[in-house]
Amino acid sequence: MSRLSGWIAFLGLWLLAAPAGAQTVAANDGGLSNGGWTTNGGGDTRIREAARSGGSVAITGRPAAAPARYVVRRGDTLWDICIANLNNPWLWPEVWSLNPEITNPHWIYPGQVLRLRLGDGTDAGAGAWAEPTTLGRLAGGTVFFRSEGYVDENAPDEDLDEDEIPEEQQPPGRVVAAWEDEMMLAYPDLLYVRFEENFPVQPGQQHTIYRVRETVYDIVDEDSDEEPRRLGRIVEILGTGTVLSYDPEAHLARVQVLESVNPIERGDFVGPVQRNVIVSEPRAAEVDLDGRIVATLRPRINNGQGFVVFVNRGYEDGVRDGNRFQIIRANDHYLESRQREIPNDLPFEWIGECQVLEARKTASTCLITTSTREIFVGERVTLSRGQ
Repeated sequence: MSRLSGWIAFLGLWLLAAPAGAQTVAANDGGLSNGGWTTNGGGDTRIREAARSGGSVAITGRPAAAPARYVVRRGDTLWDICIANLNNPWLWPEVWSLNPEITNPHWIYPGQVLRLRLGDGTDAGAGAWAEPTTLGRLAGGTVFFRSEGYVDENAPDEDLDEDEIPEEQQPPGRVVAAWEDEMMLAYPDLLYVRFEENFPVQPGQQHTIYRVRETVYDIVDEDSDEEPRRLGRIVEILGTGTVLSYDPEAHLARVQVLESVNPIERGDFVGPVQRNVIVSEPRAAEVDLDGRIVATLRPRINNGQGFVVFVNRGYEDGVRDGNRFQIIRANDHYLESRQREIPNDLPFEWIGECQVLEARKTASTCLITTSTREIFVGERVTLSRGQ
């Protein structure tokens, strides 16, 4: 993999449209070998047919002892690996999230060692898989997305010096130097990371490399006397690294970058920030709610379909993962571009939709799934109960 490819942000997005119809496939109905799925039996084909028809897939057989790790062989896919080892092809996003070095789930290579579950490396007993697993149909518009950032309401203020930050808000580790003679770092560069004294570090651990960016404030109307509410600071995920060795006296670790979705720099943070694969299935809103787009993950003037934005409403306002904000605007761009007066009583028109990937306390991370116009910070959004 070239260094340039390490700097390309991987979107990891699929929109799945499931047709009507349903059927159920049991794991003990063809294609079984020692209690697990095989790729040459009838079960795999029937699961794929059920998935294509939009049906639910009930997997009721008990798999063979599931290994903690698996060595990729020629012709393997994550789908087939999950069938053969976990009895459940739809667990592939979880397997992907356990292996952050995989930047594209379609690109795995013979000899690559994959983690299939969290654990100590020993095989799980069959009893751990005794209960049936039923996966319902994925609704149209379901989004798979690798987490790339969020607004952290607990992040320390920007104007605090490092020694003024409360202990509970201190980052676990910080990139203090690098072996490469470059400002921008990426896969497979070697980093030197200084960890906090009480933070447990061991060789082989994988940690997220991230950057805490600017503070995000709520947007208030121009004629309002209210002070803008502090929503938090943007946490941007840059990549993942693995600890090669650790000096407990100096609290210094050698960390190799396994993947990088954005350039890494000296001074960036390192710690156990989760970078999950988000499966966001559309969910009807429980409240009527208005809000604003207050920031974007990638600094830019305008945004469109496929971009991540932050909305100033979170779970304390009733927002839930999978809710869909409608983006609306009342404007005449022609008059605005010529600095002419715009009537202040124009109706709002629909210009797009964004789906909530993660609703946090004060703000939500959203993906723009549809847009008919360029989307700017400050756009109005609305939720409608039941939609």
